[in-house]
Amino acid sequence: MNKRKYKNPALIETVFELRFPSNKEWSLATFVNFANKAKDAGYPDVVEGTPGFQFDFPVDQSDQPKMKPVARRIQAWNKDKTALLQAGTEIFAANRRVPYLGWDNFLPSILDGFAIYSKIANPKKAERLSLNYINRIEFGPNDPPDNYINFLPPGIKYADHIQAFGCQTEQSFRDGDIIVVSAARDLAPQTFAVILNIVYVKKLPTLALKGLKASIETAHSRLIEAFEATITDQQRERMKQI
Repeated sequence: MNKRKYKNPALIETVFELRFPSNKEWSLATFVNFANKAKDAGYPDVVEGTPGFQFDFPVDQSDQPKMKPVARRIQAWNKDKTALLQAGTEIFAANRRVPYLGWDNFLPSILDGFAIYSKIANPKKAERLSLNYINRIEFGPNDPPDNYINFLPPGIKYADHIQAFGCQTEQSFRDGDIIVVSAARDLAPQTFAVILNIVYVKKLPTLALKGLKASIETAHSRLIEAFEATITDQQRERMKQI
């Protein structure tokens, strides 16, 4: 596994998710129970998730990514709004925002949060596991983004979609897992940046603690390898390796 760490990482948010078949036994009491346990674990700001849509990457290569409505969920934030746990009839998620304190800090919170979810929801199986790293790489008006990011990473085998402002690549591993890397210009006015989004998907992960932890570690390791294949040495210099 790549052991590089950076003083100024480009990461702006990372999201871990487990998706489940819809649990019809959930009730208002289930949401309240999760909220109370999340507060005890250091996530006191509890709100109901706003309705919307989520992007589902395929579990089978013959499928296409799809947009689907977000099922009702509850969100529990820590005091400084940098960490989030989410729970619903079809999902457990853990988010981290800047300042990102590193994988050694994030992994325990994933496992601890899922332990809370498991005690309440008692899930029997998961449909998929995903880990998502969202990075923002800035550049100047006379400083091309190619100085900092390789739009077609050499470690990624397939270039599926290329446009003037971005591209997307996808790679499948021998174990059936999928990693998707997309890079697109931030089109906000007066903004010069690329949003580099890396998503790792594993279908039908085990929920046994040892196996689940191993799957999460594999996802993280392969995400880091993809990130390192995507950036240039000039970007590494800006992030200041430690």
